[in-house]
Amino acid sequence: MQRSFFYIDGASDSAFPEPELILIDKAGYTVALNRVAVDAGPQTESAMQRPVFSALLRRMSAGDLLVVLRVSSLGYSARDVLDTLMRCRAAGLAVRCIELGSTDLAGRPEPQAVKMLRAVVRMEIATRSERSRKGLQTAQMNGQRTGRPASLSGRDQERALRSLDKGLSVSEVARRFGTSRQTIMRIRAASAAATAAVATQLEP
Repeated sequence: MQRSFFYIDGASDSAFPEPELILIDKAGYTVALNRVAVDAGPQTESAMQRPVFSALLRRMSAGDLLVVLRVSSLGYSARDVLDTLMRCRAAGLAVRCIELGSTDLAGRPEPQAVKMLRAVVRMEIATRSERSRKGLQTAQMNGQRTGRPASLSGRDQERALRSLDKGLSVSEVARRFGTSRQTIMRIRAASAAATAAVATQLEP
């Protein structure tokens, strides 16, 4: 039998979030309070890095249903939301967002909302990569040091940035490229500085 679990973040009252529970009830769900997780932590963190959220997922089993009020409950960005949904799908969990209706966002065939989310993520990655590339070129043309370490080639640095854009952690990227976390962080910092320099030049 499918069990329903409820995750509430940014609640009006972390002790007893009555307004949020009323919304869940109006959406047609029967709420068992022992399956409600209320998160008072920052919403700017990755969903899987939120202790309350990850603890709730550990309580769930394949076939169970996760219910949230808003898409933002599943992550701080489009990429993070998509990653959360794919993790839930791999674990055999169903996911419904009251904001989007009754569709299982982790189900197959993939719902249109998730396809749109994938398109947004691809656009964000492409845009960020292009900004980083142009920023590095501009900085080099102006004779600025971008801080890129010699341990990775220019091509590998771009690949490392793309890996970060896809949501991989600094530690995981460092392992993949056989280098240190400090090197990856320097590459990321140099890219951000170069992008900022381009943005400054474009200001009126």
